[in-house]
Amino acid sequence: MNKYLVAGFVILIGISIVSSYYTHDMKESEIERGQSISEEILAIENQVPEVESLIAQIKENTLGMEPLVLQEQEKQKEIQNQIEALEAKESELQDEIALFKKIAEKDPRVLITLDDPVVRAKVEEVIRLCKTREQKQQAVFEFVRKEIIYVTEGNPKKYAYPESFLQYKFEFWQLPRETVQWKKGDCEDQSILLCTMMRMVGVPASDVRVALGVVNFGGGRFGHAWCEFKLGDVWYVLESTCPICNYIERSEYYDFYSIEVWGWFNDEEYHEEKPSQTGKSMYSIV
Repeated sequence: MNKYLVAGFVILIGISIVSSYYTHDMKESEIERGQSISEEILAIENQVPEVESLIAQIKENTLGMEPLVLQEQEKQKEIQNQIEALEAKESELQDEIALFKKIAEKDPRVLITLDDPVVRAKVEEVIRLCKTREQKQQAVFEFVRKEIIYVTEGNPKKYAYPESFLQYKFEFWQLPRETVQWKKGDCEDQSILLCTMMRMVGVPASDVRVALGVVNFGGGRFGHAWCEFKLGDVWYVLESTCPICNYIERSEYYDFYSIEVWGWFNDEEYHEEKPSQTGKSMYSIV
């Protein structure tokens, strides 16, 4: 046999032996690896019940906490509502403080409160059936002179404010809101309310105002307040203390009562005459 042929067989046998060993070794490794993976899978599968148990426990705890969460949310909502209510009250008080500071300066324009929701609501109620501005003007006039009871002493003011506060309110001139709520007031209270309502139904400031002064009646002189209203080119007096009186021409009213005017105002203008020889001013009206 050729020595080269023998050598070739020997090499082939060697390769076959090495390949068989390598293949065997790989199979053994695969078997061991498969066993390892199986063990890992088994270990994981053994953990699944525990994880499922934890999930169930968490769900149960969550269900148990839902009422507490809802309760806490309700508490937070209640607290937020309280905060908002307090903030609204604070804003209201700040507005009142600002108003009282202006009142303390004795500027009567602040008494014509066109943005007051209480008065606005009453105006809307009074004019609900009216179609024209003239009808609305007549309606608010009739409301004040017929529905607001004229009083002097014994106003509800004495039960609503401390005496220390009353000194800041022009011998107590009521706000329109107060007159609407109490349904009582004296001449300046009625006139202030009427002027406010007339402005709310569209009468310009140039055509309506509260006038104050002295009237001579029955042999006596009395401090008085009334509302003046311009219709066309003529000024009229709206005497709100007289339930049966309608528009009275100002010239006739002044002549009949020998009027001495102390001053007049609305929400935009304020004019005070010089004090008369009696030393009184427009703030002397009670």
